[in-house]
Amino acid sequence: MNAEVRSRIDSDLKERAASILADCGLNWSTAIRMFAEQIVKTEGLPFEVTRKPSARLLNAMQEADDIINQREGRFRDADELMDSLNDGKR
Repeated sequence: MNAEVRSRIDSDLKERAASILADCGLNWSTAIRMFAEQIVKTEGLPFEVTRKPSARLLNAMQEADDIINQREGRFRDADELMDSLNDGKR
């Protein structure tokens, strides 16, 4: 059975990538099939995906770990959380 995969990308990116694929003797369908096969073979993305987390993200991740480990957040209840989100304005 054949399945269809659709994706929206910037038209300039699509054209530039298609040109490179053509130089390699490939079309989009073949390249996407090869990508899917590599995902299955490697049981993940066939390349490393990294991003240096921002200080804010690191802080949030640490807070999430603390909440999980201590089973306690920094807010006593939902009202206190909402006050914090709304800068004290209801």
